[in-house]
Amino acid sequence: MIEFTKHAILQPPTDEEIVLLGEKDPKLLSELHRAHEGRILASQEDPLRYGFELPGWGRIREALQDYNEVITFGGNRSGKTTGCAKLLMQAVTSCNDGHVVCFSQNADTSVKVQQSAVWEMMPKEFRKKTKSIDGYINYSMQNGFTGSSFIFPDTRTRVDFKTYTQFSNNQTILEGFEFGFNECNEMNALNIGAWLDEYLGDAALVNTLRFRLATRNSRMLLGFTPIDGYTPFVSEYLKGAETLQVREAELLQKEVPVQQYSPSRDAGIVYLHSDENPFGGYDRIAKDLKNSPEDEILVRAYGVPVKSMTSLLPMFSTSVNVLSDEPNRHGMQMPDFTDKKHYTCYHIVDPAGARNFSCIWAAVSYDNVYIVREWPDRDTYGEWAIFGDPKWRFGPAAKKIGLDIGSYVSLFEEIEEELDIEVQERVGDSRYFARENENNEDLFTVFADYDMHFIPSSGKHEDTGIAALDEWFAYNPDAKLDKANSPVCYIDSSCKNLIDSLLNYSAQGKSDEPLKDFFDLMRYLRMMNAGDGPDHYDNNLLQNQPKKGGY
Repeated sequence: MIEFTKHAILQPPTDEEIVLLGEKDPKLLSELHRAHEGRILASQEDPLRYGFELPGWGRIREALQDYNEVITFGGNRSGKTTGCAKLLMQAVTSCNDGHVVCFSQNADTSVKVQQSAVWEMMPKEFRKKTKSIDGYINYSMQNGFTGSSFIFPDTRTRVDFKTYTQFSNNQTILEGFEFGFNECNEMNALNIGAWLDEYLGDAALVNTLRFRLATRNSRMLLGFTPIDGYTPFVSEYLKGAETLQVREAELLQKEVPVQQYSPSRDAGIVYLHSDENPFGGYDRIAKDLKNSPEDEILVRAYGVPVKSMTSLLPMFSTSVNVLSDEPNRHGMQMPDFTDKKHYTCYHIVDPAGARNFSCIWAAVSYDNVYIVREWPDRDTYGEWAIFGDPKWRFGPAAKKIGLDIGSYVSLFEEIEEELDIEVQERVGDSRYFARENENNEDLFTVFADYDMHFIPSSGKHEDTGIAALDEWFAYNPDAKLDKANSPVCYIDSSCKNLIDSLLNYSAQGKSDEPLKDFFDLMRYLRMMNAGDGPDHYDNNLLQNQPKKGGY
């Protein structure tokens, strides 16, 4: 009996259909077999022209038609690198007189990953040593393309392979070049001038390439795998991203984004899902991820970044620790913290001379800590910290609005009235509050004159506070979230500047100093009571109730 090769996309006839067709029309069966086998062979020998298209690749193509920059995130075995290589080679083979630059982490990954993927997409007739006036192609599995470059003869297009290390060692290596194409032969052909694979750097290279791509109005394609978290630069694409298209996530039973728009970078964002690649072994991936935490599933199966690479609080998760008035997938939501019997409220302030004061309000129960408000809040005042080139800088929320102490007291009282809470205790940064003004009065005294009393924050080393704060977010992610297995601390979704700080602050000194203010507020709260944290005081029992620890 004729055997049809099994294939992830092409469906051969069943054994019963083969027998039936062999009896009734053996010639048709033979032609069907020849077509089936020929289609598979053609896709293997010339994947650029005859390979099978994955849905995510079409989304990348659409985004490149609409935006000058497109960043793509992929789950495990989602076909991200192969798709980027195919789009690149479609541009190389259909557009004339071009110059394209490809970047990879180092020489080893350039040869084994990026150059290998491009070679797989080389048209069949050029997958041999080619040398002419208009072209040069010489490739080996061991060394990649000779000279880390090739020139495609039919379009006179040069493709150079470089590394991020080369650029960091000499940022002038791109000066004088124009990347992209002068003309394209086919309608809707993609004018791709640069492909940055697994980009982990800051904005320096991307900003340099923007000017190199402008003359030919060409596009930049970036790829990133968020397994270990995202970089501050990548976070700029994600910040305020508008979701354009969603898709049902089978493993999470909810919708997740597949296409977004980044207003901060005016760029497209595309997500490639593991289950969209029938060649990637998705069944094994799904089996391995069964009962895994939501964050791990989001990253590994759907390419959705959930945390910063440099975060000092690796267990802090926006899907677990950030709550709103609506229940999340774990059934958790912000409680009614105005119930004074069950919640004791605290106010933490970090003052500054050249900037606004920064503050948080916390509601503490027997078991948990809820951050219910920040000031300045992002929705009203904008961002406190903005990622720049190459470091964070203070945003509009940090700019002084001219409040004196009396005005701050009025502001704090307004916020507390709005929240309908009574503050049990207020904590101020011990060093700044202790500074004396021209009247030899410190902030403790000045605030006390307005009948608002503060105690100093703990003076313990920052590392001690960070370690203690990490305990508040600890739980077992491999087990079900319940009362016995859950973090201590939760944050209201409106506290966006605080959330940004917890996700991105890495204690790198000047480079991320603007993120420190809101992070310090959490440290001061955590280190109250000699490091035991804030207590809940039940006024009826006239005693304090210590909270539980983390997992």
